[in-house]
Amino acid sequence: MSAAAKPALARRRPVPRHPGIYYRPRPDGKVAPPYELCYLDSSGRRRWEIIHGNLDAAEARRAELRLRRRRGERIEPTRQTFEQHANEWLARQTVRPRTIEIYSWALRQHLIPYFGRRRLDQIDVDDIAAFIAHLHNKNLKGWTITSALRPLSIILAQAARKGRIPLNPFTQLERGERPNHDDERPKRILTLDEMQALIRHADGDLYQCLFELILTSGVRIGEALGLTVADLDPAHGLIRVEYQLARDGGRIPLKTNESRRAIDIPPALVERLLRLVRERGDEANASAFLFASRSGAGLERKVVRAALDRAVKAANLPTPKPTLHDLRHSHASMLIALDHNLADIQHRLGHRKPDTTLRIYTHQWKYRDAQKSRIGQQLGALFDEPAQPALPAPPSRTQLLALPPGR
Repeated sequence: MSAAAKPALARRRPVPRHPGIYYRPRPDGKVAPPYELCYLDSSGRRRWEIIHGNLDAAEARRAELRLRRRRGERIEPTRQTFEQHANEWLARQTVRPRTIEIYSWALRQHLIPYFGRRRLDQIDVDDIAAFIAHLHNKNLKGWTITSALRPLSIILAQAARKGRIPLNPFTQLERGERPNHDDERPKRILTLDEMQALIRHADGDLYQCLFELILTSGVRIGEALGLTVADLDPAHGLIRVEYQLARDGGRIPLKTNESRRAIDIPPALVERLLRLVRERGDEANASAFLFASRSGAGLERKVVRAALDRAVKAANLPTPKPTLHDLRHSHASMLIALDHNLADIQHRLGHRKPDTTLRIYTHQWKYRDAQKSRIGQQLGALFDEPAQPALPAPPSRTQLLALPPGR
């Protein structure tokens, strides 16, 4: 035998009084871990699994496998690393290009560097909790961490469904171990004067109309940039929001039915949008973008963000400077202040559930309710009134209960 050759393993032997559990004899003859289990997977193939714990752990694992088989659960163990499985999973995805881009970012930047060499069936809940803490230590925001975790959760859930791992360890995370979303940037709500100053100082009619549209309709920037001449209904003062401009410059449908909606906008803005299209000579071109570059293509987001920064600076708005999404938040805040109901606000914003609208704008509703409250005024009136005579003594218990006289 050459020096590089490994010594042959001892032959497996059954552990006495523990059927289905085996060990390999040690030089001292003792029965000791690691132990090995023999079982059949969902396809009837014989499998072996090594247990590094004691006999109780081996018995517990054997009982778990037998119970899963009786329940009809799939048992199809894998020896793939996370990186191998994740790359195969990503290649099978048929979701939107933007979603693929986010999944690829999460795998490339965070998941594969951390879990890549680990076997898929060796990732447990403590590993995931440690990974979340690792991302927190890198000063990543809660929603960024959630975006990095989403493909990991989907991969592990599918692996559990196919029987390659016993369960999805994500389901075992405690509440305090999950990402905290309370660290997001506060919304920058513009006042009416700030909105008017922003529109007034924007670069020309194109950006003035764009910023005014977002402020008065609440559409997302991708939805606004995806509007075409055919989506404008001048007769009724409406815009039809059914597509958005993708980052590659193409128009793609919106994700949910609730996002596809019709929104009424100010009549004066409708006239300005028509004039904008007419001056470009696109009035008869139904597929022309409402907000187009000189080449006729849709505006890029980074170009619009730069235009917003210039308008904010020219209008001398106080910090923090608003983002494009803050214009949408400002629209929602106006609707809440004008006392519109939740259903109308949800429809204009294109949220799938009213719970989403309530969660995002909780503080605006609380502030509106505080403005409408008269409690402070009523309490102030009590304290401002001159001292009153002492209150009469409370009635006796008999009087309070209105008991009949004793017989």
